[in-house]
Amino acid sequence: MKYKNVIFSLLITLGASPSAAQHQWTLDECVQYAKEHNTEVKRRLLAIQMDQNELNTAKHDWLPTVQARAGQQFSFGNALASAGYMPSSASPFREDLSYTSAAVSLEMPLFDGFRTRNRIRAARWSVRYATAMLEHARKDLSIQVANHYLQALYEQGMMQIAQSQVDISRQLCERARKLVNEGKNPKSDIAEAEAQLAACEYELTENRGRWRMAMLALAQLLNQPSVDAFHIADVTLADSTFTATADSVANRADTVDSVADWADIVERNPAVTAGKALVERSHYNIGMARADYFPQVTLRAALNTYSLNFIHQQEQDARQRMWLIGYDNKGLIIAPFDNPLSPKYNQNGFARQLWDNRSELLGLHLTVPIFDHFRTRNKIRKAKMLMTDYQLALDDTRQRLYREIAQAHYAAVNARERYQAAKKAKQSSQTSFNLERIKYEAGRTTLYDFNQATQRLKKASEDELQAKYEWAIRQKIIEFYSE
Repeated sequence: MKYKNVIFSLLITLGASPSAAQHQWTLDECVQYAKEHNTEVKRRLLAIQMDQNELNTAKHDWLPTVQARAGQQFSFGNALASAGYMPSSASPFREDLSYTSAAVSLEMPLFDGFRTRNRIRAARWSVRYATAMLEHARKDLSIQVANHYLQALYEQGMMQIAQSQVDISRQLCERARKLVNEGKNPKSDIAEAEAQLAACEYELTENRGRWRMAMLALAQLLNQPSVDAFHIADVTLADSTFTATADSVANRADTVDSVADWADIVERNPAVTAGKALVERSHYNIGMARADYFPQVTLRAALNTYSLNFIHQQEQDARQRMWLIGYDNKGLIIAPFDNPLSPKYNQNGFARQLWDNRSELLGLHLTVPIFDHFRTRNKIRKAKMLMTDYQLALDDTRQRLYREIAQAHYAAVNARERYQAAKKAKQSSQTSFNLERIKYEAGRTTLYDFNQATQRLKKASEDELQAKYEWAIRQKIIEFYSE
């Protein structure tokens, strides 16, 4: 009979996709794809790389810093002053020259108050924090994908129930015309059946729109370029692993102790792991701030050289010699001495001068802090306050997660009970619908009574569908928390 086929389609809450040849995405495939292509996950991966780069930089702080420096300058007029000599009025000397200098320096910290050691350890905890935040983002994303996935399946099931109602209403219209033609029912049954069909078609249009929006939201969450080519599979048909997990969790969800060691689940949560990493990192940040109280020891070495080159001579006779003015035990003396800037000192070549004028430097430098306007003290206080703030945030995260897990646990228990009750209600509605159908076909009841039975079956099917996917998402949330 036609009614048997319609009833069978009504009992199937989820059917096949529009095209069986097209690939149907399972929930696990959607979650995995989202983890690989979601923008937030990519940003978290980039944050890990940045923190790893910072750790690499901190590890190399112990290496020496080597610099090379070269300079070229030209002096016109009073060359002595530019070279560091002060000519007297008795010995004027003016000469244009070029001065070339070069130096290589090395600086290496030997002791910096444990700043570098604390910076390295703080950078390691920063990497752990970024890694934990990546896992936290993936876990949140998995829950979001599961929510959108099951919401899309729910809207798809509601659309199919509405389609079944349209099919039933069309057959009722044909049956009503037949009974009216046979004189068994009044003509008003035809108008009532047609009105019922129009209402069912309107509801089908609304359900189809909600299903499309749900599929669009899921596709956008996965960064899918096209929605039309995107189809999902029912968890009960294509994802047996999920169904087994949901059943196993639900079967032991009657007592609080069924969720094994909630405290251990909380401590393993990435949000808590990230909070712990922040607290540990702030501990070493305090050590970095305290380093300014310690003396600093630095090794420094340098190699310097220079070359002088006279451009042209303004005076070449008396200014070849300079006069030294000074005092001895007999009084004031004025004596000539060779001018170091005389052209005769400029006879050597450029390379020779660089070699002859070289000088080496090697030394240890000790810097002892005495008073810095309480900057170090306030930096330490600020670092300690940040550590306290991170600790309070960590405690709040633990409490929040514990509440969420407890709520998810009891919500799963309630969802399972609702699903079981909805199945019983649907069975009762199905029995009532079958009886009303037989009575209506025999002409012993009105179309109104049959429509009421149809609506009760529709409502029971929708309640069962809603309870089913609410139960499924609650179990999936518990599964994500338990990972």
